Amino acid sequence: MKHTLFVLIVALLALASCKQEQKKEDIIVPPPVKEKVTGPLEMKPTRQQRTVEWLGSQYLVTIERKSSHDLPKVTDDSGQTFYDNAITLRIQRPDSSDVLNRTFTKAAFSSYLGSSAVADKGVLLGIVFDKVTPAGLVFATSVGSPDETTSDEFIPLVMTIDRNAGISIKLDTRMDSGNDNAAADDYDDDGV
Repeated sequence: MKHTLFVLIVALLALASCKQEQKKEDIIVPPPVKEKVTGPLEMKPTRQQRTVEWLGSQYLVTIERKSSHDLPKVTDDSGQTFYDNAITLRIQRPDSSDVLNRTFTKAAFSSYLGSSAVADKGVLLGIVFDKVTPAGLVFATSVGSPDETTSDEFIPLVMTIDRNAGISIKLDTRMDSGNDNAAADDYDDDGV
């Protein structure tokens, strides 16, 4: 009887050891805790510089974006506060004299923003050289949400600088219409 009991126990243990135990491969990780930032956030400063052929000469275009602690802060829908940006656009002739050396803020574009939420809660995101046209140097400009998660919320503008440093600004309606044939020099002049 002891022997039968012993054989039965050994058989049960052998059977139990043959049974494959299912292993859980899922690792449960708690969701990341988003740190609450208490102070205003700043966008990263940028500096772009390039040489462009214009009016038969080489002109140097420099664009610098910096957060400004002197401008009014903006607050997005989540309650996060951001510093607005100031962007300096400098266009130099071949002799290093300036055609234009001006710092732009969102206020320079406010009459083109309307009463949208972007006008109240947006910052001056950027000014980027686009192309040379008979009307002058064309720059893509945008005012919008500084939050990276809502980076598609912005108002696109076209800014043209003529040979006398005259500035014209218009809404960039080409993005909404899908009409890529519209040229920046088709816009009416509107000096700033």
